[in-house]
Amino acid sequence: MSGPTPHNDQHGQHGHDASDEIAYGKVIAVGVVSLLIFAFSTVWAAYILSHETKKNEQATGAIHRPSRVEREEIGIIDQVPFSIDKRVERWRAEHDGRLNGYGWIDRDKGIAHMPIKQAMDAIAGGALPAAAPTGTAPTAGTPTNAPAGKDRIAPAGAPETPPEGGRQ
Repeated sequence: MSGPTPHNDQHGQHGHDASDEIAYGKVIAVGVVSLLIFAFSTVWAAYILSHETKKNEQATGAIHRPSRVEREEIGIIDQVPFSIDKRVERWRAEHDGRLNGYGWIDRDKGIAHMPIKQAMDAIAGGALPAAAPTGTAPTAGTPTNAPAGKDRIAPAGAPETPPEGGRQ
């Protein structure tokens, strides 16, 4: 069986058909020609655009430059260089003023805000706002007005049990 077999005669020494070979030269040539056509088309389109723009400007006498190009934002694209963008500093100053200062939330109701640091220190020290609930956690067997299965503390002044016809 050392002689050539019909199978080896059809597909050469390694079992490959000559038609299975890739002609890399042709593939590269097609790629290069495609890129050249694309580049030529791009240059040609730019020339046509430039030529038509000049023709319109000469016919109307007005040079048209889009005003949107000069704006800071076009759509959702922010074009301001970071070195001159001061919006974050303005935003931080506005919000720091509210967090670290006094002011009215609702003057008619007498509700004001205070600096966050002082508010946190006051709460940590045990002081509560006037409208804060003062109820304590219920002990086992103490009825509350919370629905069954819910672990909520009844607010101060709330009835110990729900009114008849209320939630159970």
